[in-house]
Amino acid sequence: MFPYLLFITTMSFTPGPNTIMAMSEGQRKGFLRALPFNLGVLIGIILTLIIALLFSEPLKHSQSFIFMMKLLGTIYLLYLAYHVLISTPDSAADALDKPVLRGILIQATNIKGMLYFLTGLTTFTLPHTWEHTYIRAILLIVIGIAGTLVWSLLGQMMNRIYQQHYKIINIVITLLLIFSAIELW
Repeated sequence: MFPYLLFITTMSFTPGPNTIMAMSEGQRKGFLRALPFNLGVLIGIILTLIIALLFSEPLKHSQSFIFMMKLLGTIYLLYLAYHVLISTPDSAADALDKPVLRGILIQATNIKGMLYFLTGLTTFTLPHTWEHTYIRAILLIVIGIAGTLVWSLLGQMMNRIYQQHYKIINIVITLLLIFSAIELW
């Protein structure tokens, strides 16, 4: 059980496209105003989980599906990187444009998220009472969304620093998003 929990916690809390954007949303808008983005990530998590539940075995072996996810994920990450790079503290109102949809899209095109679910549903052997798919699914959802919420909160805590050094922070976030896009391949 411990290796399974360690895996899903590590995957949920380490930087990835959704956690980086959650931090950026928290920095620019504050924790509460970043919640719509996190709601989108939650919806994306649930949609990704449903796809993984329905197609876990065929999808993890489909090179064309993996290639398409990598391509879509790369395009979307580069799109986000561009918008983070050009954003300013004054553009927080503009950042509210469709945050739920942005959260859904970043999670739905997140290869790390797909691997999180495929691995979390199929790889680990758990004690009998924890072996049920619905228990695994609940753990994957709860711990998965906790990661983005924590990163949004960290972003808010860094807001004062962001106001003073937003150019440097935006460059770092942009580079992390570009790195995430490269890491897909």
